[in-house]
Amino acid sequence: MVNRESLRSLISILEQEDDKFIPVLEKIIKAGIKIVNNAEELREELLGYDDIYQTSVLDVGYNYWLDVSEGKLFYKKGSNPEATFKVGYTKKLIIQILKGEISGTDAFMKGQLRVEGDLSQGLHYVKIFRLFVEKMNESY
Repeated sequence: MVNRESLRSLISILEQEDDKFIPVLEKIIKAGIKIVNNAEELREELLGYDDIYQTSVLDVGYNYWLDVSEGKLFYKKGSNPEATFKVGYTKKLIIQILKGEISGTDAFMKGQLRVEGDLSQGLHYVKIFRLFVEKMNESY
Protein backbone atom coordinates (compact mmCIF):
# COMPACT_ATOMS: atom_id res chain seq x y z
CA MET A 1 0.00 0.00 0.00
CA VAL A 2 2.84 2.44 0.75
CA ASN A 3 4.20 2.20 -2.77
CA ARG A 4 0.96 3.73 -4.09
CA GLU A 5 0.89 6.65 -1.69
CA SER A 6 3.30 9.53 -1.65
CA LEU A 7 5.34 10.24 1.43
CA ARG A 8 3.72 13.65 1.56
CA SER A 9 0.23 12.18 1.83
CA LEU A 10 1.38 9.78 4.55
CA ILE A 11 2.87 12.67 6.51
CA SER A 12 -0.42 14.54 6.10
CA ILE A 13 -2.19 11.61 7.74
CA LEU A 14 0.37 11.68 10.57
CA GLU A 15 -0.42 15.35 11.13
CA GLN A 16 -4.19 15.12 11.00
CA GLU A 17 -5.34 11.75 12.26
CA ASP A 18 -4.18 10.82 15.75
CA ASP A 19 -5.79 7.39 15.65
CA LYS A 20 -3.80 6.50 12.52
CA PHE A 21 -0.46 7.93 13.67
CA ILE A 22 1.18 4.70 14.83
CA PRO A 23 0.09 2.44 11.93
CA VAL A 24 1.04 5.08 9.34
CA LEU A 25 4.42 5.76 10.97
CA GLU A 26 5.06 2.01 11.04
CA LYS A 27 4.23 1.86 7.35
CA ILE A 28 6.73 4.64 6.63
CA ILE A 29 9.42 2.99 8.76
CA LYS A 30 8.98 -0.43 7.15
CA ALA A 31 9.02 1.06 3.64
CA GLY A 32 12.17 3.04 4.43
CA ILE A 33 13.92 0.00 5.86
CA LYS A 34 13.07 -1.98 2.75
CA ILE A 35 14.53 0.77 0.57
CA VAL A 36 17.71 1.00 2.64
CA ASN A 37 18.20 -2.78 2.77
CA ASN A 38 17.76 -3.08 -1.00
CA ALA A 39 20.27 -0.34 -1.85
CA GLU A 40 23.78 -1.81 -1.94
CA GLU A 41 25.49 1.58 -1.51
CA LEU A 42 23.46 2.25 1.65
CA ARG A 43 24.20 -1.13 3.16
CA GLU A 44 27.90 -0.42 2.68
CA GLU A 45 27.50 2.92 4.49
CA LEU A 46 25.98 1.12 7.47
CA LEU A 47 28.81 -1.38 7.88
CA GLY A 48 30.39 -0.87 11.27
CA TYR A 49 27.22 0.68 12.75
CA ASP A 50 26.16 -2.62 14.31
CA ASP A 51 24.15 -1.81 17.40
CA ILE A 52 20.62 -1.54 18.71
CA TYR A 53 18.99 1.88 18.49
CA GLN A 54 15.81 2.52 20.51
CA THR A 55 13.34 5.20 19.43
CA SER A 56 10.33 6.49 21.36
CA VAL A 57 7.59 8.86 20.23
CA LEU A 58 6.95 10.05 23.73
CA ASP A 59 3.55 11.72 23.51
CA VAL A 60 1.86 8.80 21.74
CA GLY A 61 3.54 5.94 23.63
CA TYR A 62 5.08 4.38 20.52
CA ASN A 63 8.41 2.58 20.86
CA TYR A 64 10.47 0.75 18.30
CA TRP A 65 14.02 -0.30 17.89
CA LEU A 66 16.35 -0.80 14.98
CA ASP A 67 19.00 -3.46 14.96
CA VAL A 68 21.82 -2.65 12.57
CA SER A 69 23.75 -5.79 11.74
CA GLU A 70 26.25 -6.29 8.92
CA GLY A 71 24.88 -3.35 6.94
CA LYS A 72 21.21 -4.30 7.24
CA LEU A 73 18.41 -2.72 9.24
CA PHE A 74 15.89 -4.72 11.21
CA TYR A 75 12.80 -3.15 12.80
CA LYS A 76 10.89 -4.31 15.84
CA LYS A 77 8.03 -2.62 17.67
CA GLY A 78 8.45 -2.22 21.41
CA SER A 79 11.36 -1.61 23.74
CA ASN A 80 14.67 -3.41 23.77
CA PRO A 81 16.55 -3.34 27.09
CA GLU A 82 19.78 -4.11 25.21
CA ALA A 83 19.60 -0.88 23.18
CA THR A 84 22.75 1.12 23.78
CA PHE A 85 21.43 4.32 22.19
CA LYS A 86 18.00 5.76 22.90
CA VAL A 87 16.24 8.77 21.45
CA GLY A 88 12.87 10.25 22.34
CA TYR A 89 10.84 12.50 20.03
CA THR A 90 7.45 14.12 20.17
CA LYS A 91 4.93 13.43 17.43
CA LYS A 92 5.29 17.01 16.18
CA LEU A 93 9.09 16.77 16.02
CA ILE A 94 9.21 13.49 14.12
CA ILE A 95 6.77 14.95 11.56
CA GLN A 96 8.95 18.05 11.20
CA ILE A 97 12.01 15.86 10.62
CA LEU A 98 10.21 13.71 8.04
CA LYS A 99 9.06 16.88 6.26
CA GLY A 100 12.61 18.23 6.24
CA GLU A 101 11.69 21.29 8.33
CA ILE A 102 14.38 20.49 10.90
CA SER A 103 17.20 17.96 11.10
CA GLY A 104 17.67 15.60 13.99
CA THR A 105 21.00 17.29 14.72
CA ASP A 106 19.37 20.73 14.90
CA ALA A 107 16.60 19.35 17.11
CA PHE A 108 19.21 17.88 19.45
CA MET A 109 21.17 21.14 19.57
CA LYS A 110 17.94 22.99 20.46
CA GLY A 111 17.12 20.51 23.23
CA GLN A 112 14.00 19.26 21.46
CA LEU A 113 14.75 15.57 21.79
CA ARG A 114 15.99 13.34 24.55
CA VAL A 115 18.97 11.03 24.00
CA GLU A 116 20.86 8.43 26.01
CA GLY A 117 24.12 6.95 24.75
CA ASP A 118 27.49 8.11 23.59
CA LEU A 119 28.27 10.65 20.88
CA SER A 120 29.51 8.13 18.31
CA GLN A 121 26.28 6.14 18.58
CA GLY A 122 24.32 9.38 18.26
CA LEU A 123 26.20 10.24 15.09
CA HIS A 124 25.47 6.76 13.71
CA TYR A 125 21.77 7.15 14.54
CA VAL A 126 21.67 10.58 12.86
CA LYS A 127 23.26 9.13 9.72
CA ILE A 128 20.89 6.15 9.64
CA PHE A 129 17.86 8.41 10.06
CA ARG A 130 19.16 10.90 7.47
CA LEU A 131 19.74 8.14 4.90
CA PHE A 132 16.29 6.78 5.67
CA VAL A 133 14.57 10.16 5.13
CA GLU A 134 16.58 10.95 2.00
CA LYS A 135 15.78 7.62 0.37
CA MET A 136 12.11 7.87 1.32
CA ASN A 137 11.92 11.31 -0.31
CA GLU A 138 13.64 10.03 -3.46
CA SER A 139 11.39 6.98 -3.72
CA TYR A 140 7.99 8.53 -3.02
